[in-house]
Amino acid sequence: MGLAGFTLADRLGAKSSPCSVPGCTRTWLSMASAQKKMSVKLGGRGAADPKDPASSMCDPCREAYAKTTDVERPCDRPGCAGTWTWPVMQQMEAFAAKRPAPAGLCADDEARLAALADKPIPCAVPGCKRTSVFTRRAQLLAGAPEVEPSLPIQRCGQCEGVFRKLKDRPVRCGINGCDNKWTWPALEQIEAYANGLPNDPPRRMCERCQADFGAIADREVRCRSSGCKKTWTWTRSDQLDACVGGKPTPKAPHRMCESCAGIYRTLQDVERPCRRSGCKGTWLDKRGGQLARIVRGKTGDPYPQYCDNCAKDVVELEDRQIPCKTDNCTGTWTWTKAGQLAAGVRPELKEGQGEAEGGEGGSRGTIASTVADVAAAAAVAAGVLPEAAATRVGKNKKKKRRRVIKPPEKRCQDCLEFLTDKKTLEIPCKQCATPIYWPPESQLQTHLGAWAEPSLCGACKRDAMEAARNAEREALRHNPPIGAPAERPAPAPETPPDPAPAPPADDSANA
Repeated sequence: MGLAGFTLADRLGAKSSPCSVPGCTRTWLSMASAQKKMSVKLGGRGAADPKDPASSMCDPCREAYAKTTDVERPCDRPGCAGTWTWPVMQQMEAFAAKRPAPAGLCADDEARLAALADKPIPCAVPGCKRTSVFTRRAQLLAGAPEVEPSLPIQRCGQCEGVFRKLKDRPVRCGINGCDNKWTWPALEQIEAYANGLPNDPPRRMCERCQADFGAIADREVRCRSSGCKKTWTWTRSDQLDACVGGKPTPKAPHRMCESCAGIYRTLQDVERPCRRSGCKGTWLDKRGGQLARIVRGKTGDPYPQYCDNCAKDVVELEDRQIPCKTDNCTGTWTWTKAGQLAAGVRPELKEGQGEAEGGEGGSRGTIASTVADVAAAAAVAAGVLPEAAATRVGKNKKKKRRRVIKPPEKRCQDCLEFLTDKKTLEIPCKQCATPIYWPPESQLQTHLGAWAEPSLCGACKRDAMEAARNAEREALRHNPPIGAPAERPAPAPETPPDPAPAPPADDSANA
């Protein structure tokens, strides 16, 4: 303390000034320029110099400023090899606030960032209709504008502020007489807040009651109708009413949704004809099947089915392997039971059944023949029918022949696959280069090893055969077989012979 309340620093013109670095809370001491030497000894400095930024900094910032230079830092965008400059003053701000180095973008990415715009995205909380912002920088880091980034999942500002204040709440068990508690998580609380519900917890059970009765809550149960994806709600109260103490929770009942129940009440069972042509039987199209088709969006008549008798015959029939219709092929194709039934094939009778039906048929045939013979004899005795005519009546009885159903002619799967992509080939003749057309069926025979691929066209084959025959004739003429009469020489012509005819035109091009 100096005289009259003034200190030595006051007399020397000392002044405490805040550090000029933003974020720094320290100060530095400045004194009048007249007492410069004294101020230096006392730890002070002169007035701040506008040209020297360090003159208005505190001592720690001043020391850091003297050691700091502009730094080139890598770009923050993933995959970018560019850099950006971190200036000294920004480094001083980070030093004063004790913050780490910030993330920056290179010049090219800054240009890309300027071309982008913030996007609103829906809040991630179910039931909230507010939006949050997908910033330009986040889009750039996600790959924009080269790639359209997917929208992130995040809460809006209001939901995020409320969620930070929420905590998991212990709530008393919803079963009467139970004093245990269950936990209402914060995620469910924020969902109730977003839907505008009061801050009252739902009725639930503790862990012990859940172990005894299961998790009882409103459940969406699948509609019992086949093909229907709708549900009906099995309420919590109905489940609690269905629960019995000491017994497990019952299963959900089989019910229809409201729409299926309304449609089902308007339907009736319908008799429909058998799918086999010529059969007069019917099958029952039930209401449940009609409802299933309506649910799947199918209109019109259902897929045809067999009547009871035809369905029994199909079960008794067996698939048959039929030889391929292609010559020289050893493969087979399957004649299905349905195909046999449609063609008129019937299952063979069993031994007991055949004997019984055969005996009954034989007895019927015997009775019928006896009646016919008696009637013919009576007609002859009465003189109405001559004896020869009566004999003719007995002879004209025709036996009923059993119709033999032959399977259709088809190719096996190997032949069909071979012919699928085959086209007619044009094979050039080895002598005249005339194209020889080789169809797929002939190629199949070549593939089976029955035929050989042609090498000469028809005209060349004809010429070759004629040449061979002429050679044989010449050989026989010059070397006749033993015992054959010698060929007489031709008489000399009296008149000069006609000029030799012109050689025939080449027919290979027209072959």
